[in-house]
Amino acid sequence: MNSSDISRLFQEHGTEMILETGDILFRQGDASDAVFYVLSGNLTVHASEGASDPLQINTIEAGELVGELGAITRHPRTATLIAASRVALSCISTSDFRALLADSLYLVEAMTLTNREHLIAADMARIQSGKAHRQLQKRVASLGEEKDQLQELLRLREELEAMVVHDLRNPLNTVMMALNLLERMKDEVKDPISFTLAIRLANGAAKRMNQLIATLLDIARLEAGKLVLNITEFDLSILLGEVIEMEQQGLKKEVEIVTQTEPGLMVKADRDVLWRVMANLLDNALKFAPSESSIEITAQVLENRTVRIRVIDDGPGVPPEERKRIFEKFTRIRDAAHRNYGGTGLGLTFCRMAVEAHGGSIRVDAGPSGGGSCFSIELPQD
Repeated sequence: MNSSDISRLFQEHGTEMILETGDILFRQGDASDAVFYVLSGNLTVHASEGASDPLQINTIEAGELVGELGAITRHPRTATLIAASRVALSCISTSDFRALLADSLYLVEAMTLTNREHLIAADMARIQSGKAHRQLQKRVASLGEEKDQLQELLRLREELEAMVVHDLRNPLNTVMMALNLLERMKDEVKDPISFTLAIRLANGAAKRMNQLIATLLDIARLEAGKLVLNITEFDLSILLGEVIEMEQQGLKKEVEIVTQTEPGLMVKADRDVLWRVMANLLDNALKFAPSESSIEITAQVLENRTVRIRVIDDGPGVPPEERKRIFEKFTRIRDAAHRNYGGTGLGLTFCRMAVEAHGGSIRVDAGPSGGGSCFSIELPQD
């Protein structure tokens, strides 16, 4: 018996039905109440074991029987069938199909051939599934090894950072103590002016190294989620005034720093951390600002109760393609003339991580006039 004979059998005894894409013909576990012959379209076969998600194991095409084994054994459906396209089927109830089977030897022959094809297809699907499962197991094992290696590298990096910072800070403290002692002895030297200058330069270098070590420590704590913020409410204009006063000491070029902040503007944040963020941003602006230019610092409360602080300079600006990368560790951006302005590439990284630890954001754009840089911080206050 060929497919045309089966088709004619279902035309004579079956009832036609239509499924749209995504319709379910029957579900795994349903009663085997009918046999179907696919006239056009195709269905996908899905099966699951226990509570696992259903897995597609086969496809039923036009000209194939569906559900004949369930009609013979009266066992529940062993899979779920879903229309993968618009499907036309002919349906014969299980009782009628069993009656036809009893009277038709050729139908038994056709059933045997069909079941053989289904078993072969199921075996092939099982073999492919087994291969895929073994490959997945190997990949999972490989990922587990990679994860262990990465965790070990992270542990070693943290230990190395702690060791480097410790080994830097101890001799630095000794240097600073010696400098303080020498400063008290300046009246005993023959050239006090040169002696005082040397002491000042050495003190400045030691302070910069101490700030670098503090930044490295804070970045490591922020990355590990171990920096505890001490959130208090304070007057932002006073903090900005302190930062400006500190940065103006020893300034070697004529740069005017202008603030536009409401007196008494209160902000909730970790005061020490925000002080260092603003010091980093202002120091960065002073480094790039040309002589006889100005730097503007503004602060305002937005409608969503977010405080926005901006630091605007007239320097060379940051190229658009570098504006995200500039906040990554050890990044140093060159200007259009390919001049490198030095620095460790850690200050802006600290700013980003410190602001994000407050639940805020930081970004850099061109200045309002189209040139220079505008660093914007937004800190939520709720």
